[in-house]
Amino acid sequence: MIISKVIFDNGRHITSADYGDKRPLLDSVNVKFPRVNSLQARSLCRCLKGMMLTHRAFDSATRSYRLGAYVWSLRHKGWTFIDHDETSPTQDIVPRNATYTRYELYAEFTLELTERIKTFCKAVDELESRWRDAA
Repeated sequence: MIISKVIFDNGRHITSADYGDKRPLLDSVNVKFPRVNSLQARSLCRCLKGMMLTHRAFDSATRSYRLGAYVWSLRHKGWTFIDHDETSPTQDIVPRNATYTRYELYAEFTLELTERIKTFCKAVDELESRWRDAA
């Protein structure tokens, strides 16, 4: 059985407990891939490779601080992301803790979708390498 319901809860952060601590199974029918030459594609490809993304890491890699917006759009395309809220001390003059979110793609994939993912990530990686070479 293919389970692919993406959970939204009016801006509340979504955790693995919302999915019953069981990764949903995604197939090609229930997800849409973003355009290869978009920042959505770059964020999705990184998560498909098993990375958990933070705004700071995504900004360092892409010069875009809008990761939350891309994750939101990808959720609307059927991808199941969960949020990990973390806190760490800042280096400000006044000591304080900052809370930030680490995003994880929380899913398993059918064999057919796995092949599409490989092709998609290869295209995104080739495009990124062309951009690096041109810079």
